[in-house]
Amino acid sequence: MKLILFDIDGTLIRSHGAGRQTLMETLQEMFGTAGPIDSYKMSGKTDPRIITDLLTAAGISRDEIEAGLPAVYSLMTDKARAIFPRKEMLPCSGVLPLLAALNERADVTLGLLTGNINSTAPIKLMTAGIDPSQFRLGAYGSDALDRNQLPAIAMRRAAALWGRPFTGDNTVIIGDTPADILCARAGKATAVAVASGWHAAHTLAQYQPDHLLENLSDTAGIMNILLGDNPPRSTD
Repeated sequence: MKLILFDIDGTLIRSHGAGRQTLMETLQEMFGTAGPIDSYKMSGKTDPRIITDLLTAAGISRDEIEAGLPAVYSLMTDKARAIFPRKEMLPCSGVLPLLAALNERADVTLGLLTGNINSTAPIKLMTAGIDPSQFRLGAYGSDALDRNQLPAIAMRRAAALWGRPFTGDNTVIIGDTPADILCARAGKATAVAVASGWHAAHTLAQYQPDHLLENLSDTAGIMNILLGDNPPRSTD
């Protein structure tokens, strides 16, 4: 059984600033400021990391930030339900056929590994026309501030789901940022980088992923990269 974990923003979908707007409105309502959000680079970071960076830059203590995170997450979720449908959120090239092909495999578990919190991730996917239920598990920004801790969390959840061990040897992480590659390295997993987000292929290449793709359009080729030939198919 292979565990294949997808990042969301820039890998599965293009959200056109929906997350930034949601977070900005949430922090302004709760704390009276969103800090230097206009210039802050969110790519590859978890939501709690972003929230902590923005609010500490605005002079708010880490203790106050940490204590307020549950309320921040709740308000973010409410705002996401209102803001996301107003954005032109779409799946990235090749994503829908690739997910369909992977879901036919009896030897694959699909999961998410994302900086989004667990309550906004499914809303984002549904808005972009991707069924979140096809991902059997996930590791989210709401699980850990440090993205590099997420692979181990996902592997533990996969092991609990299937009653068998999951390690880096049977885990693949697909993402569009240098942070996704470093995250895969932290989990000793296979790193597949895709230049469908905000980082060009030549930038991603500097971090030496195991595989580097321009996009996810070549379903057959990517299936071969991920799983090899002659796949066993589900009999469901």
